[in-house]
Amino acid sequence: MQLRVLMGPSGCSRVPCRLPGAVILEGAVGYNGANQRDDVVAIQASLNSVVAAMGGPGVPLAEDGIAGPKTQNAILHFQQHWVPYRDSKIEPEKATLRALNRAVGASLSIAIPATTVTAAGPAAAPTPVGAPKPPKPVVLTDNEKAAIMKAAIRHATVKSLWLPAAYQAALSAVRVATRATAHAERLPTPNVAREDADRLAFLLIAKHFKLHEKDPSLARAGAKRVETMIRRMCITLVNRVGKPIPGIAPADDIFVSLWRTPASVVGHPGYTWLGGAWERHRMNGLIHGGETPGKLSPDYADRIYLTPEFDKSHDDYRSHVLVHELAHFIGDMQGGWTLDDLGYTYETQYRNNNSRQRLHNADAYASLVREAGFGTTRAALGAQIAANLFGKGPVVHLPEQPVFPPYALGTKDPYAYPSGGT
Repeated sequence: MQLRVLMGPSGCSRVPCRLPGAVILEGAVGYNGANQRDDVVAIQASLNSVVAAMGGPGVPLAEDGIAGPKTQNAILHFQQHWVPYRDSKIEPEKATLRALNRAVGASLSIAIPATTVTAAGPAAAPTPVGAPKPPKPVVLTDNEKAAIMKAAIRHATVKSLWLPAAYQAALSAVRVATRATAHAERLPTPNVAREDADRLAFLLIAKHFKLHEKDPSLARAGAKRVETMIRRMCITLVNRVGKPIPGIAPADDIFVSLWRTPASVVGHPGYTWLGGAWERHRMNGLIHGGETPGKLSPDYADRIYLTPEFDKSHDDYRSHVLVHELAHFIGDMQGGWTLDDLGYTYETQYRNNNSRQRLHNADAYASLVREAGFGTTRAALGAQIAANLFGKGPVVHLPEQPVFPPYALGTKDPYAYPSGGT
């Protein structure tokens, strides 16, 4: 048994306790830690000693020496109160362990009565060594309070309105991409009807990714890639919109609304980690105070962040931004097929992209998904360009139904086989 050292008016005293005032660990405890049994028991008992208002678990942990999900979540909850990062792990001689030792001492001082009766009369209660000073209350200006309210409204609107709409648009795009792949698999097919539904779907995709019926191998590979990436988008969204799928727990909320724009992304309505959908919940190195007032917090690789810039434009632009960030999010870092920013639709760089660059460009996927789901006019409005700048090909008036636009009589048919994006 070890003793916790307390400092009182009459000097040091030692209180018998299973945990000392400063826990010393042999190894890390928590997520991906060594999790030696004695270390885990010490941490569990320490967390149980912390009052809930100071980051304690509230419901006592079982002191069984097993660093399971409840223990890891309790560590994460404690870190949210005390340290500027969150990794569900307590390491020897690191900030979380030091904070835990201080919190245990402060909680003990709360539990000890204000006075202790001794033979000499009432004496002041001992004060734990290293007890932290109470934090200063966060004082917010009216503008900051308004920004925090806007961030909360943004998050609720995205979750209830924009994500379901993006999911429906992605479903429309998947159906278009499936038909486009079917046509690409049949190439070369010189006898295909000009208005064949599969061909129309292929030419819609060809418009955005510069595929062409004259190059069957690239057409097949490109159509399959587009279909794969948009299916990933649907899979990412399917259990985050509407009613949960029976038997499957609702997925984590991937969107975070910031009330203040971090300095490193000024002017951007949103940002995320490339391939974040396949990352575990880990910090990506950016720490700022835009999520929780009065507290620094890190960004995580498996989240999409929306800044106040997101609120400064119209609905179609916001929808385009969401799908654009989702495209970054579902790219495959390990497989070498990331969806990056290789030019935005309103930039000359985008129009000069070749087919391979378009297949790696997040804005091309955002434009296709929105055109397939909302029509050409609204897609162009969201992309901030004129509709004809998408390229030569079908236009969409109703979801999933591309049609050829009219062309001047007496001129060469621009959609005669073979044709495609230029």
